[in-house]
Amino acid sequence: MTSEFSARLEDAEELVDNKCVKKYVIRCNNTQVERWIVVGNTRNYLIMLDPYWCRCYDFQHSVLNNRVPQCKHNLAVQIALRDGKFDTYCLDKEEYDLIRSEFLLT
Repeated sequence: MTSEFSARLEDAEELVDNKCVKKYVIRCNNTQVERWIVVGNTRNYLIMLDPYWCRCYDFQHSVLNNRVPQCKHNLAVQIALRDGKFDTYCLDKEEYDLIRSEFLLT
């Protein structure tokens, strides 16, 4: 494990310990969809798990360029899932659309 990846892993564990991982369950037409948000230092990040995706600079420049396998935000979600350490919010689609656009605009 590289020291660069180790630093991301430590940062991810800190995000989980600080309760920065949020799971949103969106109800729409009798179905449910899950989305993940990680509260970062300067903004919040919408996370996708399959395929892994994050809007952060590190993901765009390090993960997509194969320097590291994942950013700290993706790692934080995986750790939170493994340890059961995340907050869950249930929303309808209209409520989620309001916050989703906020995450995508910042």
